Amino acid sequence: MKKIKTFAVYAIFISSLSSLMTAQTSLGSSNLADGVKVMRSNRNSTPFLMNEFKVGYGVYENGETTTPQKINYDAYGNSLVYKDAGSGQTLKMLDAKFVGFIIKSEEGDVIFAKIEGNAFDKEKNEERYYQLVSPPSKAVIIEYEKEFDYPNANGWTSSQNNTKTGEYDMDTKYYILNKNKKYEEVKLKEKSLLKVYKDKKDQLSKYIKTNNIDIDSPEDMVPLVEYYLSL
Repeated sequence: MKKIKTFAVYAIFISSLSSLMTAQTSLGSSNLADGVKVMRSNRNSTPFLMNEFKVGYGVYENGETTTPQKINYDAYGNSLVYKDAGSGQTLKMLDAKFVGFIIKSEEGDVIFAKIEGNAFDKEKNEERYYQLVSPPSKAVIIEYEKEFDYPNANGWTSSQNNTKTGEYDMDTKYYILNKNKKYEEVKLKEKSLLKVYKDKKDQLSKYIKTNNIDIDSPEDMVPLVEYYLSL
């Protein structure tokens, strides 16, 4: 794919992330292939984050990007996919050299960063893409992961004669940086956040009251987390 230079506004985001080889191929892995088959029989359930593919691009460590095209995030297979302009097929990007990707939307750019498993308080087995709630800051991130729910406990085999279909269930998790600069999972509740920051609980409680902060969304956590990290 051709590369073009990205805008300077993403420099901070890009410079702090790790790099990894890139190519393009058809959806060839067994998990992804099975996911497409299930999606065709149940269009209300797909492995993708968004219902529609949107214009976006992958980002390399050196600040360059892929050519903008319609992309989506496979939250089941943890990979970036795109629509081939010629065939209309859904293809997978072998995105090993990407440090993240950007999706254009009417509300503004949505930025995802690739973060390694050892960056978490409870270490994860793999690196995944996480949404930055308030880029370029990485203080608060969101994880989107889909699991495939089989229609019976004994397992399910896809066939033309099988009328049962499975569904993809979304699991959304929120993480904040703790005092050791490791990501720790929290709920969208003041109590959950203060539990992580119990060493500065009194100061944070005062800050919340003074600034009339209600934790109703991931964005509401950003000023509080940034304040804690500044202490």
